[in-house]
Amino acid sequence: MDCSDLERLLPAYADGEFASGESVEVEEHLASCPSCSDEVSALLAFRSFLQQKAGEQKVAAPSQLRERIRTDMARERAREQVRRFSLYSAVAAGLVAVASFGYVIAPADEESPELVLFDAVDKHARALPLEVRPTADKPDDVESWFRGKVDFRVRAPTFRSPQAARLVGARLANVRDRQAAYLVYGGEDPARRTTLLVFPGEIEMPDGRRTRVGERDVVMANERGYNVALWQQRGIVYSLVSDLDESDMLQLVSQVEER
Repeated sequence: MDCSDLERLLPAYADGEFASGESVEVEEHLASCPSCSDEVSALLAFRSFLQQKAGEQKVAAPSQLRERIRTDMARERAREQVRRFSLYSAVAAGLVAVASFGYVIAPADEESPELVLFDAVDKHARALPLEVRPTADKPDDVESWFRGKVDFRVRAPTFRSPQAARLVGARLANVRDRQAAYLVYGGEDPARRTTLLVFPGEIEMPDGRRTRVGERDVVMANERGYNVALWQQRGIVYSLVSDLDESDMLQLVSQVEER
């Protein structure tokens, strides 16, 4: 992959739309190309600036407008997926076109209770690029960064479990039309990484083994080889994803403070 191949893919990469396998080739190029690396940094900075300014306005779009924008974004994302994968092979482009078309014409899937579970695992597996990192292991740096960018308080837990890693960074994310905070613990290695996705609202809980942690009703599931703990409390939804055993996951759940 050279600069000309990568030029029109950088916005999608900066938005975290690449799967983990696709990101590897891009990151190898960025590591050896200061020009492309600078462009990604500029895109992330501009995206953060727009989100901050949009958050300051506190203007809610009408529900019909949000739904139309969401549909248009899904359609454009499907088209971009076809264009992106056509760089690798015509066969891959055809497969993505079929998959993307199915996604666009089947909006009922967007209402599935499993959507949040699948989305959390997908974000975890893709290792989305971080937008903020703590200094001197201070989670307050990350919490302060989210102020004015989301409409809810973000509190980054410090896990006391011996198996849990420290907070390495965070970024803004979305779950359908909702803003979310995406917190990463443990680094880039998927085998050592734990991610916490937090967003406001209420959802229908997916199928899974239900258990109780303190006052929390937690659904435990396994998706694509990852353990997922999903719960909601006081208008906030939490989704914790990791390779940790279920007992270790539940210990981490008990250490996440309420907003």
